[in-house]
Amino acid sequence: MSDLRVASPLSAPGRAFTPKSIVRSLAQTDRGLSRVARFASSERGSLVVFSLFCFLCMLILAGVALDVMHTEERRTRLQNTLDRAVLAAADLNQTLAPKDVVKDYFTKSGLRAPLDSEIDASAGDMDEWRTVKVNLREQVPTMFMRLVGTTSLTAPAVGAAEERIGLVEISLVLDVSGSMNSNSRLTNLKPAAKAFVDQVFDNVEGGRLSMSIIPYSTQVSLGTDFSRYFNLTSEHTTSHCIEFARTDYQSSAVSPKSTPVGDAPGIGDRVYQRNGHFDPFNAVVPPSLTNCPTMANRRILPFSGDREALKSYIDALTASGNTSIDIGMKWGAALVDPSMQYPVTQMIAQGSAPSDFDGRPAAYSDTSTLKVVVIMTDGENTTEYRLRDDYDHGPSRLWRSDAATWASDPSNVKQYSIYDATRNQYYSFDKSEWRDEPYGNGAGDPGDAIQMTWPEVWATMSIDWFANKIIAPAYNNTVRNTWRSDSVAEPVANEYIRDDKDARTIEICSAAKEQGIKVFTIGFEAPTRGLNLLRTCASSPAHFYSVSGLQIADAFAGIASSISKLRLTE
Repeated sequence: MSDLRVASPLSAPGRAFTPKSIVRSLAQTDRGLSRVARFASSERGSLVVFSLFCFLCMLILAGVALDVMHTEERRTRLQNTLDRAVLAAADLNQTLAPKDVVKDYFTKSGLRAPLDSEIDASAGDMDEWRTVKVNLREQVPTMFMRLVGTTSLTAPAVGAAEERIGLVEISLVLDVSGSMNSNSRLTNLKPAAKAFVDQVFDNVEGGRLSMSIIPYSTQVSLGTDFSRYFNLTSEHTTSHCIEFARTDYQSSAVSPKSTPVGDAPGIGDRVYQRNGHFDPFNAVVPPSLTNCPTMANRRILPFSGDREALKSYIDALTASGNTSIDIGMKWGAALVDPSMQYPVTQMIAQGSAPSDFDGRPAAYSDTSTLKVVVIMTDGENTTEYRLRDDYDHGPSRLWRSDAATWASDPSNVKQYSIYDATRNQYYSFDKSEWRDEPYGNGAGDPGDAIQMTWPEVWATMSIDWFANKIIAPAYNNTVRNTWRSDSVAEPVANEYIRDDKDARTIEICSAAKEQGIKVFTIGFEAPTRGLNLLRTCASSPAHFYSVSGLQIADAFAGIASSISKLRLTE
């Protein structure tokens, strides 16, 4: 039987397939399809693909980080250059235009200079302040991020600087009580205080510093000229000290006249009680040490910008009397308080203060003004004397003869008579007897009898002289002693009076500090009680100094240095 041969499309041209070959071809085709199926379902090699994808992402992220780092480096360089540029441009001693200074800094640093529109510069009318602001944005080309469509990143730099000639207002409050004569304290104080004046003036531009000197002992004297800016009671005009009420120490402000000097008080103006003019310390005629000093070198020197005048004033200081830290601090705070603006305006108009001081003391809201009180003492609060109401004004019990015989000798007791209301008689010291009329009005008496006012009595004789030479001979020593205790606020309760003054000191120190006044205190060979009070009064422990001998110069130098630093940071 012959073989059957069939042509198949799977066969090569001209080749015939037999059934056996067809079966073999189909088997081979099935194996190929199986291999394709196995290849399609195989997962071998997929991790390699994922790894390649992750590696590509890491390369992109690393490139982004490099671009960001490059941009940040550029921004830091821009910012550092900008900071230096604005500081230099805002310098008030800089003569070039602020915009030119900023551009020059960038050019010399190899950076693009800011455009005019990116620089904002302004200054005061008198060039007393200058502000420079720059807002810069630079586009930094990218190297890797451009692969994802970001061709550049922004590097911003913003800077601003301001220099302002700040005002400095200083009250220098100096203890000139009698104890300052001991151990060469006043001698050591003077060069130290004068060096302080020089150092402060050297560090502050002309016209920007005002300084007041407040010498204090038992009281603080305003002096004739400065007292005209206040309304004082009119018992006398011999001396010019104010008796502050307790509540006055709860504020740094005072209440000066609201009307020009010489005019009547304005509506609602406060009238301060004038301290009596009397000598509570000695038994002499005339008084040698009055409670309120009258000497020119013991008056407040207010609002001066003349360093030589200030130093000459310090040189002329003398020491006597008790210690009233509370009153000294009250006036120190008052002379940097805005409540004194109207008196300063009048002083400028009268030529007794420079025109640069217009508007001073500055408002507390003016943060460019540094207000400072420096208070020094070698002691602690002692007794403050105030005449009782019955003895500080009005007609007195004392009469004197106006005969020429007595005119040149107020210490001759024979010219006086003292009235006793119980007796309704006058004791004549010339006759050593009680009479119905004062000496001078009796038959054969020379001259006429004149009733003295209490202010006239105390301007003529001290309290102890009156007690010893008038009261004791007319009555007796017991009456004299009783009267002496009743006439003045004597230190019968000395510790109570001292405690009260310490409390007032703390109140005025607190009031000043609450207003932002910097309070520096110096204890110059002071006792423990005084040092503790000064430590409490100071703005901080760093504002308190305890020194002795020539160290007083170091204290003032340290304070002057601190003032200079505060002026740069406030």
